[in-house]
Amino acid sequence: MNDWITLIHFIVLGLSLAAPIGPMNIEVMRRGLTEGFFASWCVGLGGLTGDILLLLGIYIGLGKVMQIPGVQIGMYIIGIVLLSLLGWQSFSHAFRTKERQDTASKETSPKGAFMTGLMISIANPISLIFWFGVFGTSLHVLTASHSAVFSILCSFAIILGLFLWNLNLVFTVHFSKRLLSLNVMRTIMVLAGLCLLGFACHFSYQLYNLIL
Repeated sequence: MNDWITLIHFIVLGLSLAAPIGPMNIEVMRRGLTEGFFASWCVGLGGLTGDILLLLGIYIGLGKVMQIPGVQIGMYIIGIVLLSLLGWQSFSHAFRTKERQDTASKETSPKGAFMTGLMISIANPISLIFWFGVFGTSLHVLTASHSAVFSILCSFAIILGLFLWNLNLVFTVHFSKRLLSLNVMRTIMVLAGLCLLGFACHFSYQLYNLIL
């Protein structure tokens, strides 16, 4: 019984990790509103793949590597550049005509959307802190009191939580999109762009402190 409670705890932990508004959720929503369900889904799958890679990194001992200042600086720079580009892209989408938005949606590359989600996940300092800090410590405590198989099941449980939230977000944006007018969608795109640029500025400040 206690094992089932522990598994449910890790599923909820995955939901809790994914639920707060962050770069990933904003990009999933933005893609869903501007490029459709499939592009939004690909971004989410890319983010989930990135989380799985970070989880594997914990198992093979990359935690110490991620503590190297040079590695942290590189990841911050990638994250800042990526979020700045996405923020600018959101502004660009907001002021396109309906015809240009439809044309851009048809030209969307599933691979590009997937890679965007992947890069947001692995270059996001928030994700790195969680996986190599919070979850890494929890996993160490878990393996000390449970078998390796159960520890792996708990890891899959947290991934399941992330997947369920992503599924919920993609479908919510897809169905609510039909209720939004063009002006409301433009306003959302502007706000999304401001949020993405805000995260880029926040990471820039953290990078500044790290370098000092």
